[in-house]
Amino acid sequence: MSERWLVVAHEATNSGAPRMLLEVLRGVQAARGPGWSCETLLRRGGPLTGEFARLGPVHLLSHRWAEGATFRAGLFRKFVDRPWVQPRRLAAALARWPSGRFDLVYNNTATNAELVPAVRRVGAPVLTHVHETAYALGKFLTKEALSQTLGNTDHFLAVSPVVAEALLGSGVAAGAITIVPNFLPELPPRPDAGARQAWRARCQLAPEAFVVTGCGHIHEVKGTDLFVEVAAALSAMTARRLSFIWLGGETDVRFARKVRREVRRRNLDGVVRFVGAVAEAKPWFAASDVVAVTSRMESFSLVALEASALGRPVVGFAGARGLAGLLGDQPNLLAPAWDASALASALQALLQDPGAAQAQGLRLRAKVASGFLAAPRIADILSIVDKLQQRRRSRHG
Repeated sequence: MSERWLVVAHEATNSGAPRMLLEVLRGVQAARGPGWSCETLLRRGGPLTGEFARLGPVHLLSHRWAEGATFRAGLFRKFVDRPWVQPRRLAAALARWPSGRFDLVYNNTATNAELVPAVRRVGAPVLTHVHETAYALGKFLTKEALSQTLGNTDHFLAVSPVVAEALLGSGVAAGAITIVPNFLPELPPRPDAGARQAWRARCQLAPEAFVVTGCGHIHEVKGTDLFVEVAAALSAMTARRLSFIWLGGETDVRFARKVRREVRRRNLDGVVRFVGAVAEAKPWFAASDVVAVTSRMESFSLVALEASALGRPVVGFAGARGLAGLLGDQPNLLAPAWDASALASALQALLQDPGAAQAQGLRLRAKVASGFLAAPRIADILSIVDKLQQRRRSRHG
């Protein structure tokens, strides 16, 4: 029996939600077999557009001149990415598609507000995968916009209890929410000492340095400024050579300039290094001694998950909340909210006791293996899909 999904995503950037969506779709494709197919609507493209295209046709709602990270593209987006433009393009696409073309609408974010009522009209159940915390929902959506997603969704997937709490606070019934944490397709091989030294050489990291890696676009929410504060605090605590590596591009140019000025002001040019956006972060995680998630807000950190899977210890702030799913049973890895000195102290403890650091990493890796791999999570998602489709068939006789 054939099954076709309409997938609605906000972008194809190399970031958490789009990458998680790809893993969901690949897992579903493997589980359902050749009878399953999908088409993807992207509000905006990005480097992962080709990956979505390998799964099925991709329809871009943005203008090609508005694509990319250049200043000109950003300026053009201000004129073409109006709330009424993309829905008009979507309506035109839907008008070309026959009734009954899709068996499910899989909406990958709560922020596709103005698009959800339109895709609702294809007649298929709508399943919305929510990656946003209450902070993000309030920052990027008005109450009226959020209500469009909430009022046109049959069931919600929440990536963590923090997200489920945000949905409950927005009026969604508990029975309409299922927590499905982020996951990895498989447990990667754990790099041994030789492999780690090889990666250090490729990443131009000194073999004797204590390496701390952070990852995410340079933005206040990701706590890049806190990462610099932690580097300064740890530098004052130890004479050991340190390398603080930040992976990620600049999405807030003014904030990025401020952070770089702070690095210079604190004389940390030889300690803190901004690598920029990378296609693959895993080699950097493997080469690191610790991965630091300095976010002020996290729904569920894919960075922490990937680093843990490699057996790397991960530290962060308890106030980010979304880290609790992985680190909550190891409180020494979570510092009080935004206390850079406390996080530096946690790093110093790992620096001074490599055996304990290794044990922490192995415990996190075991946790990933037992609860954050694809097979059971895909089964959870497909169980919900089957119930939604059965309910639809019952309603239509």
